[in-house]
Amino acid sequence: MKKNTDLKAFYDGVYKKGEKEHYTYFRLQKGDMPDEFSAVFALMSWEDKDVMDAGCGTGDMCALISDAGAKSVLGVDFAESAIEEAQKKYEAPNLKYACINVDEIEQTFDVIISNGTLEHMDDPLGTLKAWKEKLNPGGSLIMTSPNWLNPRGYILQTLWHLFRAPITLADLHYLTPLNFEEWAKELSMNLEWSTVDREWGGGMKMVEDFKRRLPNVARDAGWKIPQERIDELLSWLENYSVPFMGDAKQEGAVGVYHFKLA
Repeated sequence: MKKNTDLKAFYDGVYKKGEKEHYTYFRLQKGDMPDEFSAVFALMSWEDKDVMDAGCGTGDMCALISDAGAKSVLGVDFAESAIEEAQKKYEAPNLKYACINVDEIEQTFDVIISNGTLEHMDDPLGTLKAWKEKLNPGGSLIMTSPNWLNPRGYILQTLWHLFRAPITLADLHYLTPLNFEEWAKELSMNLEWSTVDREWGGGMKMVEDFKRRLPNVARDAGWKIPQERIDELLSWLENYSVPFMGDAKQEGAVGVYHFKLA
């Protein structure tokens, strides 16, 4: 993936092939939500809010916020196939989905959310600035993004920076809380952040994911690494890294960021 103009074709292709695992799907009960969505949902009361979800996928988060009493919820995505699926799955008087560029939207919002999109954008800060202009006074931007300040991130970033190994399919940027702190200063907004999915960041879920991911990275990089070498690393991580997984704020696999207008 070279630039985010490629992303529309990528995700349209993904969905049309029926690979729905590329979209978050869950029933609208809190117990079924991924940690990432639970963290976003818990950040505020959604009642009577005008909300936009930029990059809404098949609309699950929008439906949840709609059910929570939002005044209006607009879900936008540039993958037509995702919007079509969202419109089939969810319908409510306060809920709308559209395949439209955010720049074309004249409405302003109390909250703009965007889960797992900034890492795909050519200009993340420029995107945040554009979204800020669409906020009502006292409004919020709520973002999530993969976080790389954990054992999982250190391993994959080593492969990327030293060898340019293709560690992700569609990311243009590998973001950390430090990036978001700098952007908050540029935006003159207050920022609160946390991370979730700690098991993915440094626990057994990381090890299980690496069983699939590392052979794929090696294959895509053109490396002929014996499987026993990969197994050695996985065993070492399981025995010597996982037991000492910490509780530092930055160690989750996903960052959750809440920008607030001052």
